[in-house]
Amino acid sequence: MTKKRETWKSHWGMIAAMIGTAIGLGNIWRFPYLCGKYGGASFLIPYIILLFGIAIFAMMCEWVLGRHTKREPLGAFDKIKFPFGRDIGAWGVIGPFFLYSYYIVITSWVIFFIFASFEGLYFGKDTEVYFSSFLGSKWIFLVHFIAVCLTSGILAMGVQKGIERACKVMIPTLFVLLIIVAIRSVTLPGAGEGIEFYMRPRWGGLLNVETWIAALGQVFFTLSLGMGAMLIYGSYMKDEWGIPMNALSVTLGNTSASILAGFAIFPAAFALGFGRVIGSAESIGLTFFVLPKVFEVMPGGHLFGGIFFILLAFGAISSAISIQEPAIAWLKDEVGWSRKQSAIFTGIILWIMGLPFIFNGFVRGGIGEKLALLSKMDIIIAQLAIPVFGIIAIIAVGYFMKNRGFDEMNKNARVKLSHTWLKPWIKATVPVFIALLFILSLLKILQDNGIIPIVIPASQGVKFVSIGITPMTILAIIFICLIFWGGFIYSTVKVLTIEKDKKGRVSRGLHHSR
Repeated sequence: MTKKRETWKSHWGMIAAMIGTAIGLGNIWRFPYLCGKYGGASFLIPYIILLFGIAIFAMMCEWVLGRHTKREPLGAFDKIKFPFGRDIGAWGVIGPFFLYSYYIVITSWVIFFIFASFEGLYFGKDTEVYFSSFLGSKWIFLVHFIAVCLTSGILAMGVQKGIERACKVMIPTLFVLLIIVAIRSVTLPGAGEGIEFYMRPRWGGLLNVETWIAALGQVFFTLSLGMGAMLIYGSYMKDEWGIPMNALSVTLGNTSASILAGFAIFPAAFALGFGRVIGSAESIGLTFFVLPKVFEVMPGGHLFGGIFFILLAFGAISSAISIQEPAIAWLKDEVGWSRKQSAIFTGIILWIMGLPFIFNGFVRGGIGEKLALLSKMDIIIAQLAIPVFGIIAIIAVGYFMKNRGFDEMNKNARVKLSHTWLKPWIKATVPVFIALLFILSLLKILQDNGIIPIVIPASQGVKFVSIGITPMTILAIIFICLIFWGGFIYSTVKVLTIEKDKKGRVSRGLHHSR
């Protein structure tokens, strides 16, 4: 007899877990440093276009694959008879290991800063130097071990008792603390320049091919696409939950955290003298030497800093468990191991894989040199590996599942997507656009490493010259707030209300039948 598959217990728990797959480091660490590197709003505009035009459909395709097959990546592709399905699906299990190997190292930085904040270890110090010295200290080994144990421990408890229960508490609380930090950041003297950098559109930056490549990698990274996580989480979705509105809610909720993180980082960076770091190699560690300075100038900064990094650790761990989960699901479904055995085994392997990134922190030089290996792996995974798996999932739904895939996408959905435009968009536009940016990304990487001659001219970017907060900046702020924060609240309330109405109709039906 086939063992019944685990599912999410509650609708809100499912939404929190889906959002939690990336809220944390994808939003608060990666988004700000990329946004800073590619010119603030010059990065934000391509990001939003790719988010709604490409990524949300890729996410729905992964959910469709998971929910329709009720399997992990290997089993899912095999079940729909995709050519070399098990081999391709293996990337959804193996690939996340490479992402997790450096992601969990960054999570360990967050754990260390919990202790450093409560003790005030960085107060009164040059936080950039302090962070750099931490990367080459003995503490990194301890916190790395703790981070792996935490993720493996939560996963060992299961979908409902572990993943869902943790995310239902962690994600809303992280939002609240992030709002508090953002408010303090934008009220610092001199914060206006950071707000302007972040929100004032500089249209010339949209011509930068690198910006679009980086934006595509970030939307896939931040929504945990192309790594098997959304596919496996989709396999835990109940059939009565509609996919389109839930996808919109998760997309808006996830990006709301990224937007908040920008308001927490950029105003503070310019106000506290870190504007020179924006866009440099050192900006990869931006979160870890800008936010500590914010806490230093906040009343009760020790407490707020400690609590914030606790919640950021929750967000980081919620993402890490989604990356580790596909391998655990494979060991359970295909090998027959228990969840606890699978969590311990994968945890050991992943701890070992993180060690090279830790040892790189002991090299001489600045932050750029200490994080060089991590930075290179992040580019390879986010801009090459993840989009490839994303394209394959889209092709699987569009061409191999055919009408079954599109019907699954609209199953029990209050808001259904018309096949008239949905089919050509998913079968042609989305994969072609991803493939184009993937090819450009590959050429850029080969070019930067001297393997091929110059194909894509190096972008000079658009120099930021502060001219004060303009009406265009104010309009951008209003537009962003309404679309993301307002849209997230509206769509989430809507999907939860729809679910409540369905339960009410079922309950009344049972009552009348008696």
